[in-house]
Amino acid sequence: MADAKTRAIATLRTLTAFIDAFAKYAASGSDLKCYRGQRDASWPNVAGIFRSELIDLLKNEKRAVRDLISVHPQEFVSDGTMFDRLVRMQHFGLPTRLLDVSLNALVALYFAADPGPMGSETDGVVTAFAVPEEREKYFDSDSVSCLAHLANMTAKEKAEIYRLRESRTKGLTKDQRIKEFNNEEVIKRLHQFIRSEKPYFLPIINPVDLFKPYFVHPKLSNARILAQTGAFIIYGIDPPKRIKFAYKIKETPFIVPKDRKYDIRASLESLGISESSLFPEIDKAAARIRDRYSKT
Repeated sequence: MADAKTRAIATLRTLTAFIDAFAKYAASGSDLKCYRGQRDASWPNVAGIFRSELIDLLKNEKRAVRDLISVHPQEFVSDGTMFDRLVRMQHFGLPTRLLDVSLNALVALYFAADPGPMGSETDGVVTAFAVPEEREKYFDSDSVSCLAHLANMTAKEKAEIYRLRESRTKGLTKDQRIKEFNNEEVIKRLHQFIRSEKPYFLPIINPVDLFKPYFVHPKLSNARILAQTGAFIIYGIDPPKRIKFAYKIKETPFIVPKDRKYDIRASLESLGISESSLFPEIDKAAARIRDRYSKT
């Protein structure tokens, strides 16, 4: 999850109330604002691969990435970076170290207003993220490359990076510690992965930077990202827990009551925010048409 979380500012019951609240929130401060909607307010905001039930996937992240590329290599031919490949994997349903967010609060509200399975309805939540400029990156950023290529490291290698970050070398300046860190064999291996896409990359990784989450502006290269005004928060070795970072990504949750979800979704659909507009791919359209004409 992101670095800091505040209490819900309100439980809102109508689309109009949400629009008013989102407008006030977006106008507050100078940080970039993005949003994530979840149908169950109890779910944590965490990239898929870090979910507790997927611990084995996290341990085998490197193999999972290679398995998917080896089975469908043509799907990844146009991807110039590891971040691009992670975006595509996420699109195809493989949990990664990316957290989907949107720059459009109403898109997030649509997902938060998902009623879910009948008989197990829950309150939903839109989490608003305030991203300071220092934590905002683009798809071609060196910082993003460093974090994306952690997916190419084994669990043992990532554990070693964690150990190196936790260790303290007394008597050394910050620059000396960074130089020593980058001389470690496991970090030199990470350099190799990064240089495979950025030959000019300089080996000056600050240990703490491999743990920071960043908001990333992706390429607008697929229909779903365009339709959802999509973006991502990318995570490092693990979601921040004990490490205190400067320039925190602050979270503000807006609760969607379970008894108001149908009405809010209906209002959103009247404004053109619907499943068909948010999922424009042909397979999704085919499934919707199938369901429309299937006997119940």
